Amino acid sequence: MAAPKDSNPSPTVVIIGAGLTGLLTAQALKKHGFQVFIYDSEPHLNFRPRDWTILLHWALPIFSSLLPSSILSQFDKAICNPHLNFDEWAETLPMYNGETGDMLFKSAVPGSRRITRRGLREVLSEGLDIVWGRKVTRLDTETEPEKVKVTLEGEEGVEEEEMWADYVLGTDGAGSKVREILFADQENGEEKAKVKRSGFMIGTCIVDYQDEEMVQKVLEKHPVFAMAMSRGAVGGFGVQYTNEIAPGNIQHTVFWSKIWKGCFSTTPDIPRKGPEAVRYLKQSWQGLSPDFQVVVDSTPEDDTHTKAFVDEMGTWIAQPFGNRDGRVTLAGDAGHPMLILRGQGFQHAVTDVHNYVQALLAIRDSGADRKEVFAAYDKDMVERGSKAALQALEEAELAMDATNVEKMLMVRKGHGRSV
Repeated sequence: MAAPKDSNPSPTVVIIGAGLTGLLTAQALKKHGFQVFIYDSEPHLNFRPRDWTILLHWALPIFSSLLPSSILSQFDKAICNPHLNFDEWAETLPMYNGETGDMLFKSAVPGSRRITRRGLREVLSEGLDIVWGRKVTRLDTETEPEKVKVTLEGEEGVEEEEMWADYVLGTDGAGSKVREILFADQENGEEKAKVKRSGFMIGTCIVDYQDEEMVQKVLEKHPVFAMAMSRGAVGGFGVQYTNEIAPGNIQHTVFWSKIWKGCFSTTPDIPRKGPEAVRYLKQSWQGLSPDFQVVVDSTPEDDTHTKAFVDEMGTWIAQPFGNRDGRVTLAGDAGHPMLILRGQGFQHAVTDVHNYVQALLAIRDSGADRKEVFAAYDKDMVERGSKAALQALEEAELAMDATNVEKMLMVRKGHGRSV
């Protein structure tokens, strides 16, 4: 698996983290003839029990351009409801007053598609050689100035692995180990690199109601996803998965989620998953209009019909770091984890991937200076990511009170690119 230092004139890229950003980067680089090696600390692709949905909107054209046709042709498999007629209403994101049931505003997201993280990972992993169960521990750029020696450890009893790369990209999520390594030589570097508490929590229930009336109540609000503001919380109701049992007979698995201010340090007894989490979320989200409240209150409190998760949301305001003379950098949540308000996180991750691929192509094909190219990449990623993360925090604060609705970016600028 490990590539010798000088075995191939085509640049070798090691990607740490097989999330959406890492897999998308790997497919894009592979399309352009780069040698790509992917390592992930988890034991297999679907190790995490939790799944969630992501709206691909302004970055979808960029996303599509990055992929080989064989992978892009499978994209529909990741869409929450690929059977839908995507008309103007389907490509709109409405926000309701959750207490009255009235629509507050709607945001046009033309051409958008809502996908599941798990579904898109399965599509993007096709044809890639991913080494699971490996954690990066060191990135050595001193031994060989024109290479990076990557050291990875596995489970107990698994021999430590070393390999040489021309470039390393950290796409290992909000708690990025690569980011930690890059900040290690700064004063208070360990603290600087840590993901920070945002002050917001999120609870999600993925529900198989086995009750068509309940499913229709969700679909009536919107066939993809609708948001709802209430006092001290904002949430959403939408379609998670669909299954075509027979032609024209579509079975829907739906979800609802709630975001509120809080953290586990002050409320350690909040259950994090399972039936206890369902009960907590139902009990804590009352006072909704009947059409929303019945969806919440009718959620089954068992593991067979409902998968429930409660998490504390983290963020990190991107700041400059040393990129080892352009050999090591970050992308996606490793570089700018942000709250989900306005759905900007993955759009910026896709932008990172595009810029990263273009940077490597400029170096390989046009002889551009590596240090200059990646200084520009990092500057853009840090400035863009930090602004977007701050905007998401501000949007979350405003979303806690429906009287602030006119101040929200969703109202003033919709879901389009704002950075």
